[in-house]
Amino acid sequence: MAPIFGYGSLILPTSLISRFENIDTAIDDVYRADADSTVRDDAIDRWEERKDRITYLPAKLWGYRRYYSLESDRGDMMLEAVRTGDVDDWINGVLIFGLSDEEKIQVKGTESAYDYETIEDPRLEYYVDTDRIDDVDVTSLSEIEIFAKNIDPEDLRAENPRNRTYHERICTGIMMIGEMYGADVADEFYEDFCRSTYEAAYDADDATTFNTVAENNRIRGESSWPARP
Repeated sequence: MAPIFGYGSLILPTSLISRFENIDTAIDDVYRADADSTVRDDAIDRWEERKDRITYLPAKLWGYRRYYSLESDRGDMMLEAVRTGDVDDWINGVLIFGLSDEEKIQVKGTESAYDYETIEDPRLEYYVDTDRIDDVDVTSLSEIEIFAKNIDPEDLRAENPRNRTYHERICTGIMMIGEMYGADVADEFYEDFCRSTYEAAYDADDATTFNTVAENNRIRGESSWPARP
């Protein structure tokens, strides 16, 4: 079964789990800051029960760009990826292996804002030696699946920057990748995420002008990791 390539909220394992498990704390409470943390404790418990079956493999995927250009019902913007076909364009994310058919169906049901695409013979580069990953053979990986947008990047616009809670949850997912593979992997992944992700430029008023997250972070002096939740 082809793995899903998660490049946004699916980088956070507890966000994945909440797509097919009942979590006591409502996600809206997290976004309203009514919860104690941006990551729910019971979601962490559900992930701990399943992480031996579900494998996260951090990787880069070529031919796509990622933008904070999808308007969120909770305010500001969420991520969407668009296929450019340009050999120089890439995004990073996680290949998610080990989901059951039913779990995959439920995950798909939560991503209705996107097109569900199959990428044949993807160009990938891994952050870790794949020999370290039990039960995953990437040498036979002929296709992957991704939630993306079928739109010309030239047509993208963003009236607002990233949703801060959404972004912090992704950063927490990157920290969890560090728990799986080491802090050096997480640091490299975070740096790559910031320099390969685009959002409304902080230094421009035009909704079609984008900076990388790394550039915007420098403008506001936010070059370091967000506070741990």
